[in-house]
Amino acid sequence: MKRRIIIICATVITTFSVTGTYLYLTSQQTSAPERTSSMTKKDLPTSKPKDSNQHDKDKKIGSNKENFKLETGFGNKTLEVGRLTGRVSQESVHKNKNFEIKLTNDKTAAAKKKENSKPNNTLPSKVKPGKVNPGKQEPTEEAPIQDINFYDKERVMDPIDAQLESLDIAALEEKEHLVIGADIAKLQNLITTNQLSYKELAGIYLNRIKKHDQNGIMLNAITEINPTIIAEAEQLDNQNESNKPALYGMPVVLKDNIGTITLPTSAGTVALKDWVMEKDAAIVDKLKTNGALILGKTNMSEWAAAMDDGVPNGYSGKKGRSKNPYSSELDPLGSSSGSATAATCDFAAIAIGTETNGSIILPAGAQSVVGFKPSQGLVSNEGIIPLSSRFDTPGPLTRTVTDAYLTTNVLMDEASQTMLSKDALKNKRIGLLSDDESNEETAILKKIKKDLTSAGATVIEGITLEELEQVDADYITLLNADFKRDLNQFLQINRSPMSTLESIIAFNKTNPTRNMKFGQSELVASQNSTMTKQEADNVANELIHITQNELDSVLQNERLDAIVSAGVGGSVKFLAPIAGNPELTIPAGYDTESNQPKSLTFVSKRNTDIALLNMGYAYEQISKNRKNPVLTNQ
Repeated sequence: MKRRIIIICATVITTFSVTGTYLYLTSQQTSAPERTSSMTKKDLPTSKPKDSNQHDKDKKIGSNKENFKLETGFGNKTLEVGRLTGRVSQESVHKNKNFEIKLTNDKTAAAKKKENSKPNNTLPSKVKPGKVNPGKQEPTEEAPIQDINFYDKERVMDPIDAQLESLDIAALEEKEHLVIGADIAKLQNLITTNQLSYKELAGIYLNRIKKHDQNGIMLNAITEINPTIIAEAEQLDNQNESNKPALYGMPVVLKDNIGTITLPTSAGTVALKDWVMEKDAAIVDKLKTNGALILGKTNMSEWAAAMDDGVPNGYSGKKGRSKNPYSSELDPLGSSSGSATAATCDFAAIAIGTETNGSIILPAGAQSVVGFKPSQGLVSNEGIIPLSSRFDTPGPLTRTVTDAYLTTNVLMDEASQTMLSKDALKNKRIGLLSDDESNEETAILKKIKKDLTSAGATVIEGITLEELEQVDADYITLLNADFKRDLNQFLQINRSPMSTLESIIAFNKTNPTRNMKFGQSELVASQNSTMTKQEADNVANELIHITQNELDSVLQNERLDAIVSAGVGGSVKFLAPIAGNPELTIPAGYDTESNQPKSLTFVSKRNTDIALLNMGYAYEQISKNRKNPVLTNQ
């Protein structure tokens, strides 16, 4: 009997062993080809072939993260847009001629999302061609769209409601039409003629933020509100000053990386969302000295788009994702997305953004406002959370070129207040760049050329710039090194609660769903940078030399007063910030089907900022393209 039991047990064990071994080997044969196929597909080139040396360099850096597709739900549809943000590469601006917009139903979207759960490599990335960051943190599973769109509403609404209690809302709304679309000169005239007070002006802006930004279509452009803005405005009304500066009493909103002594400054992060600096940034001092009122802070692409390639434009862990007011189906672009929204929607008289490479110009073009990035070094970036202190430049986003000019004068401490001229384009040679939308003979492009000619300019078509691929790669590596060094120094000097980039990366891991919803691979790449200060300086000097030579040679050889580029693409928008040239983006029209804003960007020689603003003003006055967004549910 015992022998029979032993034989039966041995038989059972043998059967299970054979069966298990067979199933394991079968699964290995099935899964192995899938992994091989995935690796092969990932390693295939996504753009034109590179030489063998470049290929070897790419392999050392990591697998190619050149392309990215963002898929986001809107109602019962899904939106797919080509990604383009404030940290751009020359390659990405060439490829992104237009946003790719495709709406699908929920079932198709769900299937597509499941299919594309691995990194998608079909559209250009925001900045990092040929580069993946070592030690990449995987993003957490994406929550429903309502969960990523909006955080901490009370943070903005509480100080608004507390101040609006003392105001007659019906009276404010009766005067609101006077403010919508008004420039600084008109606002000052309304106040001088007693049709409006500074207190009412601030109240109108607060009420509009309440109605359209925090409620209604919920644009989510504002992250902080000055709890004493109404009291400060009332004090200015009582002072009745004469010979007031141009910005006197004008409510201003600041990008959330610009330091203030009374409001938190976070660069869009959860880690720093309550950090109040011990002093104002240099430009904030200048604004206050000229009588401007700080109304609040604006949402931004977290860390100025240096968080992770997967972070949507206009998204911050602090406040969520901001929208484009011209359509929820359009990308707001970044990283100064909230400042562009505040300007175009009349949430303030003036908005201030910052640019390292494209962060003012791109959202201005996407949201139909004037964006001006001054020549490098003319405006102080002291007190601004850095991406790269050698390139970071603050500048205005406004509804008119005149307002950008008046604001820039204050930021640059420029005493000259000469009037801008409608004749500033007469006898000027303007080169039309031909490497982006300027190649497409659209109705908007025809109008651009006609308006420039009508303003007295000679338009030189077919202007091209060299494609400097090595500049792309070296610039990305440089930004990683600059960010780590400059941020650590900034946090320590200003006694931040988080003193290093390393501590912020660790903090984000404590609550990844909120703190790093889309990952933090860019932060990790910067932390892993080993480039020394001297090496970084050498690379920067070489990049600046190359880009300056390229722009200078085109301007000089063609005897151009400025280069213009239509649309959000164009290599000049990548090269100019590195070279330090000024850039001015102006509304150029709207797509007849999608209502997508179109823009025109002027670039001129370094330190010719006032001349550039003059040329832009002349174009604006004859073209008169801008129209306000309709702030209703779309």
